[in-house]
Amino acid sequence: MNEQLSASDELKKTLAMGIYFRFKKEDEEAEYSSAFIKEDPPFFKNFIDDVIERVRGGVTWGLPPNGDFEVGFEDNTKEGKFLGRVKCHKEDLAIDPIALIHSNIVKRNAIGGYVVTTSLFTPATSKYEEGLNVELIDGVTLVELWLEGLQEQQD
Repeated sequence: MNEQLSASDELKKTLAMGIYFRFKKEDEEAEYSSAFIKEDPPFFKNFIDDVIERVRGGVTWGLPPNGDFEVGFEDNTKEGKFLGRVKCHKEDLAIDPIALIHSNIVKRNAIGGYVVTTSLFTPATSKYEEGLNVELIDGVTLVELWLEGLQEQQD
């Protein structure tokens, strides 16, 4: 992978913002250049499923929506079942999604989980997550995983 691309936090933040705009819910009908990729918010889960499956292994699939307590995807690996929530947000993510995925990990006997966002996590969220076996994947980390998956696909 291009070393400059790998090392540039500015570029990764720009790409994370691009992912947000690609999948964000529009308040009104917007028109974009044909040069842009614009998809509906539900496709964000499909994008995340693909990224997680490529870099974490296993079989990953999105689960149907069931309200705000939803588990967005399940990743079955040789180690066991992981559950994930996805949030296409521009604001930093608070504690709620982490608490919800952790309760689902316990209820569904999973061994761990992910919370994936296009933004960042609040400092309180990062502290709350300690010891819960929930991996927090912020926008920059998501870009790194996406690029890693693309690189592995090309090899």
